[in-house]
Amino acid sequence: MAFDIRDEDDHVEEFDEYDDVKQPSSPRFYRRRKFWICCIPTTIVVVVVAVILALYVIMPKIAQGLMNKASINLSQIDISNPTATSMDIVMKGEMQNTGPFHADITFPGTVYVSWNGIELGTTEIPGTSKAAGGRGDLDLKSSFTVTNATAFTEFSSYMLNAESFVWHLEGKLNVKALGHTVKDLDLKKDITVSAFHGLSGVTIKKFALPGDDPAGRGISIEIDTEVTNPSAIQMYMGSLTLAISYKDTLMGYVTSSELTMVRGAQTLSMKGYLVPQTTPEGLAITSEMMSRYIANVMTETIATGFEVKPDGVNSVEWLSAAVKNLKLTVPLQSPQPLQLIKALNLGALGLVFTPETAYQPTTTSTGVVANYALPDGFGFGIQFTQVANSFTLSRNEVPIANINSTYNPSTSDMNAGTLTFNLLATPLVVPDASQQPFQEFNRDLTVGANLGFNVVGFASVYANTSIGTVNLVNIPFNASTELSGLQSLANPAPAITELQVVSGTPTDLTMAITVVIVNPSSISLSAGDIVLDLMYKGVRLGTVTMPNLSIVPGDNTVLASSTIDPAASPEGLELLTLYTSGAGATVSIKGTPSSTNVESLSLAFGALDISSQMPGLQSKLLAGASLVVLDTTLVDGLAQTIVKVNNPFVPPMSILSIDSTITYNGASLGTVVSTFSTPPVIPGTGQGDITASLAMNTNPEDLIKLIRAQAEKNGLDLTAFDGLLAIKNGANPDPSIFDGFNVADFVIKAMAGLSVDITMTTTVKVGDYQVTMPYTQTGVATATDQTILKLIPIVGTPIAQLLVERSKLAFDSIKILSPAETSFQTDIVGAITETGPLDAQIVFPNPVTISYGGKAIGTMMMPTVNAIANKGAELNLAGVPFTVTDLDAFTDFNIFALNNEKFEWTISTTGLIVNAMGASMPGVSMTKTVTLDGFNKLAALELTSYIITNIDDAGMHLVISASLANPSTIGMTIPVSNFNTQSHGLILGPAVATGLTLVPHATSTFALNATIAPNSSPMIGPILTGIFQNAIGGIPTPLEAQGVGAPGVTWLDKAIKTLLLHTNLPPLPVPPIAAVNIDAMSMDFACETCVWAPTAISTITAKTNLPFAGGAPIIQLSQNVEILDKNGQVVGTLNTPYANATTSGDTVTTTTPAAPLEVAAGSHEIYSAFIGDLNLADKYELGLRGSANSVLDLGVLGKIEVKGIKLDVKSSLDGLQGLKNVQLLIVVSLNTPLGFIEVASAVRIHNPSKLTLKLGNMALRSGYNTTDSGFVGNSYMTDMVLYPGDNDISTLLAMDMSYPAATDVANNLLTQNTTLVLYGFDGSSPNPALAAGLKSLVTSVTIPGGLPATFSAVPYDRELAITILPTTKENGLVDVTIKLNNPLFGVDMTYIDIWDRSDPTYKFKVHNGINANTGFELIPEAFTPFELKAGQSTTITHKFKVKVVRATNMPALVEMAKSGSIPTSMDFHPVIRMGKEPATVIPDWSSGLVFPGTGIIFKTGPDFDLLLGYQNPPTNPVAPLTPAPTTEPPVSQPTVTETPAPQPTVTETPEPQPPVTEPPTTPEPEVPVASPEPSPIPVALGA
Repeated sequence: MAFDIRDEDDHVEEFDEYDDVKQPSSPRFYRRRKFWICCIPTTIVVVVVAVILALYVIMPKIAQGLMNKASINLSQIDISNPTATSMDIVMKGEMQNTGPFHADITFPGTVYVSWNGIELGTTEIPGTSKAAGGRGDLDLKSSFTVTNATAFTEFSSYMLNAESFVWHLEGKLNVKALGHTVKDLDLKKDITVSAFHGLSGVTIKKFALPGDDPAGRGISIEIDTEVTNPSAIQMYMGSLTLAISYKDTLMGYVTSSELTMVRGAQTLSMKGYLVPQTTPEGLAITSEMMSRYIANVMTETIATGFEVKPDGVNSVEWLSAAVKNLKLTVPLQSPQPLQLIKALNLGALGLVFTPETAYQPTTTSTGVVANYALPDGFGFGIQFTQVANSFTLSRNEVPIANINSTYNPSTSDMNAGTLTFNLLATPLVVPDASQQPFQEFNRDLTVGANLGFNVVGFASVYANTSIGTVNLVNIPFNASTELSGLQSLANPAPAITELQVVSGTPTDLTMAITVVIVNPSSISLSAGDIVLDLMYKGVRLGTVTMPNLSIVPGDNTVLASSTIDPAASPEGLELLTLYTSGAGATVSIKGTPSSTNVESLSLAFGALDISSQMPGLQSKLLAGASLVVLDTTLVDGLAQTIVKVNNPFVPPMSILSIDSTITYNGASLGTVVSTFSTPPVIPGTGQGDITASLAMNTNPEDLIKLIRAQAEKNGLDLTAFDGLLAIKNGANPDPSIFDGFNVADFVIKAMAGLSVDITMTTTVKVGDYQVTMPYTQTGVATATDQTILKLIPIVGTPIAQLLVERSKLAFDSIKILSPAETSFQTDIVGAITETGPLDAQIVFPNPVTISYGGKAIGTMMMPTVNAIANKGAELNLAGVPFTVTDLDAFTDFNIFALNNEKFEWTISTTGLIVNAMGASMPGVSMTKTVTLDGFNKLAALELTSYIITNIDDAGMHLVISASLANPSTIGMTIPVSNFNTQSHGLILGPAVATGLTLVPHATSTFALNATIAPNSSPMIGPILTGIFQNAIGGIPTPLEAQGVGAPGVTWLDKAIKTLLLHTNLPPLPVPPIAAVNIDAMSMDFACETCVWAPTAISTITAKTNLPFAGGAPIIQLSQNVEILDKNGQVVGTLNTPYANATTSGDTVTTTTPAAPLEVAAGSHEIYSAFIGDLNLADKYELGLRGSANSVLDLGVLGKIEVKGIKLDVKSSLDGLQGLKNVQLLIVVSLNTPLGFIEVASAVRIHNPSKLTLKLGNMALRSGYNTTDSGFVGNSYMTDMVLYPGDNDISTLLAMDMSYPAATDVANNLLTQNTTLVLYGFDGSSPNPALAAGLKSLVTSVTIPGGLPATFSAVPYDRELAITILPTTKENGLVDVTIKLNNPLFGVDMTYIDIWDRSDPTYKFKVHNGINANTGFELIPEAFTPFELKAGQSTTITHKFKVKVVRATNMPALVEMAKSGSIPTSMDFHPVIRMGKEPATVIPDWSSGLVFPGTGIIFKTGPDFDLLLGYQNPPTNPVAPLTPAPTTEPPVSQPTVTETPAPQPTVTETPEPQPPVTEPPTTPEPEVPVASPEPSPIPVALGA
């Protein structure tokens, strides 16, 4: 409450006035000077105190009180950027009851937000809010931090579903009022905020199923839904997905993207998909939902929160959990009732009536088409598979009938919007009240053109969709449709296509009528029996019955019957006459009310009146006649005629008599007169023949006139026919007039179309109805057959004989198939020419006789031969049998034919039949002489190639491929023919040709199996040598083949024996050596004579082209070849003596003896370049040119030498690839002679080639690189040999410390890895040629920093054994046993001495581990050198002299030895030689390096206590002993020469060139024989 001091002043004044009345004489106290003197300071003090109290005591309490009473209402809370732990928040609202002051309110610290007593999170509210007049606006922007995710998740779920919630805020606030700021007031407020209330009242504004989900998840769905948010909260949700369900079945998912749930109403556009249903229950519920939507029935669906992703990708747990608790009831209803079916076409409607189902006919329909349209926005794939209907037909709003169909299969076309199905048999139910309208409907449908009506009802369908097969039920429809009417079945008029008399009685005829009724409608009708009246000229003649009438759309062939009595009326007789004469007549078919027994169709059929044209009889009674010329016709003039009679009636027709005359162009051809005692019966509706004799004129001239007249009538060309008659008379017409002429064809064509006139009177009987009627028929077709040609031989045979005599016969080839002793078959190719102007077929009924030299040698059965006019006949006869009739004569013929160029045959036969011009002319004979080509000794035999298959005791077997040109007309396949091969008259051996085919006038190939026998000739060795020398030299070898015989066929055997063939064995068609592969090669560059003639040994494999099937039996090879470089230049010549060889298939392998590769003086540079290229190449291609000599082991035929085998091939060698793979294996020692540092090591050089190279002493320059500035020194290798693969080699790097790079390397050796480049130079080898080739070599090796101890095996085993001898007490000598191993990988080593006697610090010490100076020392005796090969080990026992260091400690050491071992250590510096290096090195193999951390162990025995009595000997020198290794005999001790330290010569040229011909050696120290006190080898116990 505000306080106003003016009120107090007024109150005091009142009292003053009262006092004045009471005490008028006393002045007022505050008007006294004394009062003011006292009051002013007091007032000041009071005011100051009051202000202080007001500001610091009263005002905070007032402000806190006001804040406690104030309320906060938030009208807007905007949440954005929600994450799992925070969100941005904007709050707007007002503060009420803030008091009367103008105030600025700020929130300096954290505000804690809780709900239901649980802290949810914190926020910091920036900015200042202003209050005045008891209220203030809030507009706060801040972020909210979630501190309790579980509570906040629960709160969020509550917020989405509750009407409101209460937030409790706690924190501090500052209030600035009246110019003063009150800080840190408590903020404790409950704020009630309206919540989302479950977002109730959701409505759907748009529901669309636009298509199938592109991802294949079902049907796409689009929904616009109106949601009202009653809350003050607006929240950004990002991507919100709801799960839609109906009746607890998931229907699908919809998602709204970039969603901000605003306050109030908003429309959410959501997209998603309906999921496929996989259970019957799911499909049923989905079907129900869709059906209700289509039927405009409201359906309550449930939308449940599924997930929310604010950023569209990641979900926020508290928000997702809240959304998942959101459950919305969403009413789904189409905007208006949907009429999916727009129109209905009943298709081909079928109605089946019976008297019993007059008002319930069975209805079917095919191709019912319903035009449908899906609602707007519905475009998903749907295929209707079944449909059921229930609808009512009505006309003019009057119901007619009802149809209720079950489900029928259907198809649909979405693009066309059509649903097609067949209506299966379903009753069309007519209510009682609709029977009259139904009759009228049927009548109008029968007589009318189109009939419209309505169909109203429901449809149900099964449809395939991407979510499954759904059943949509009770889809309403109301459509107008129409049916096309029957139009009285008179448009067009029915056509009577057939009319037959089917029975005859004495009084009437019964006719069967076939009528085609056209149904112009799409209706099928089954109406039972229909009876109509038959009318002619207004007179009823009888009835027409259509039994079980059933018509379909289009043409209907109806079988009806009619009963008529023709004699009952003139109209009837007229109709019958018109019918038999072939004329037509118009008749009528008329309905009556009694035409049907189906009540509902009585109006329809009673209205029928149909006119139709009845056809006349279309066939003639006489179908034709035929003429047959008999074999006796030319004798008695009688031919035979057959007349074919048609019976147009169904009952049989009997012919009782006939009397006829046959004429042609007015002239009589003959007569037929016959009364049949047994009348011919012509079957009903069939034909029958009447056979009778025809008296015919057989005069040939008359016959020719008939044929010629018919030919002229038929327009035939008479030129050839007249010419043929001229040949008969001896004339010689132009042959061209007969081209293509066939006399038989001519006669047949001339007689074709022969027609005669027949006049007759006949009596017939149709069934039981008999009638006599005259009948005349002109132009009766009369046929002639092939018998007419029987008249041709009278003039044809003489013409044929004349043509045969003029012809010529020739044979091109005669193949004898499977020759046999007395008979075989032949294939004949030849020709008969000059056969005249006519085509002819020559038939050989009798065998043809073949004669040679006046004797018949055989016969052949010739097949029929066809000759072409003016061309003759090409003979290509297969399988003609030949019979030998005179074996001796046939043998003589074959011998003559085999050895001569020509021979003659005479061919004769009789009884030929010539079929020419389509006529057969028998009785022709033939005799012809032919000349044929002989074999002429088969002089054209050519051997094309051969292969030696094997060599055995019978000799060398060859298969020779040969070709043979046969000059003869005769050919044959000889099963087996035997020959003897000869060379210069000397028989080599037998040869057999199996299945030798001699093709007439052609070349054939065959194989000749030959054997060169070992005893065939004493000259067989030289002959074979000559054959092989000729083969490789390209020279043919002359051979002969003398016929020996052909077993099995006498005439062929004798003929073959007379045959001597001359030919040549061919040389090899290809070079004898195809390729050479160098499998391995060894070259020695180190010998004294190897500078320009290195010694080479090579293993080569040559691929040969020698004619040996199993590989040439080469047992030795020598060669004289030039080695060519990659440019084809000669590198050198290699001449090797004979060496053993092995063969495998077509390859031969040999290892040549050592021989020099001679480099000519002019090829030195080429040779050096060759070495350099080989050094760098991965694979090097070289040439080999020259010759080889061979020794062949031909088994029983002996050994032969074949010289001068040419060689000119390319081969290849795997190159050294620059020896790039060099690996440092072990650094053995470092030595420091004056001015140098020598590093002795073992390196592994990988040789990737197949070359073994003996390089001798070799040096490579070493450095950081190949420049002068990088030069360090030279690396030396002694007596170096490079084998294929890995080579472990000892090397000595002499670093010249006068070079800066060497100092650099020395400084780095112990601290870092050092890579040195190794490269060749002019002095790399004492061999200048090799040195020149090595100049191109550049490789590298890496020295690991610190020179770590790397061994292939430890230099010695960890356990050593000490044996105290019985004599030890006197002489101090003990045995120490140690197993020494070669640790230098693949490098051999020699132990020169087991210790470095030049080093006085080198000692063995054995002590008790307490003090290194306790115990004793071991001094080794003199040592005998021995060698350890790479990977080798040996155990030695060596004499050592004991020196006691401190005797007082010996008892403790002896006590330790009782355990069997004493741990100790030792310094081990042996003197060794690596490989063949001349210098010795002293490696440090002390136990601390070899066994770091463990030391070594001295194995001791019970003899160890013998040391207790030992005293050190006097210091006089002791002569050393010489022990030997225990496992291997010692090698002779090498002479160790003192070689001065290397002093490289440095020239003034930029590139230093130290002498490198011999590697430097470190001076080996002299081993002292004795010394005043030998230096012991130290062994430290327990190291």
